[in-house]
Amino acid sequence: MTAEIAGEAIWLRVQSDPLSVDECMAFAEDPRAGAVVLFSGNVRDHSDGRSGVTLLEYEAYESQVLASFERIAQEAAARFEGLRRIVIHHRLGPCQLGESTVLVVVSSEHRAAGFDAARFCIDSLKQTSPIWKKEHWGGDSDWALGASEIKRIEEL
Repeated sequence: MTAEIAGEAIWLRVQSDPLSVDECMAFAEDPRAGAVVLFSGNVRDHSDGRSGVTLLEYEAYESQVLASFERIAQEAAARFEGLRRIVIHHRLGPCQLGESTVLVVVSSEHRAAGFDAARFCIDSLKQTSPIWKKEHWGGDSDWALGASEIKRIEEL
């Protein structure tokens, strides 16, 4: 499954295939941008209270995820001056150790706005987007600990 919204300055996607840092960075290029900030969330071998994690599996309320990403990108553009392009991509399905599960790329005129906007995007995604993570470890699996209620972007 691949779904995306592409516009002149925003590219949003959820997909089951591996994410491409190169494609995201290429989209974010803009001659007016002095900075391009990349955040990659990767599968690691542990989480809170769990060691030996071997796989993460993501599920989403797919009809609402891209709308959530759109609100995040629009809010970032309103909050941070000089942004040029925003990319938010997220994986669904099984993800192996070391693989990127989420990419946020922001290009901006100046680095401070780029760093702040990228952090805002990933933090907001975690709080407002209907995506759930199942962890697999030692022959067992369960939904990730620390899940929280989904918030509206206006609440952040």
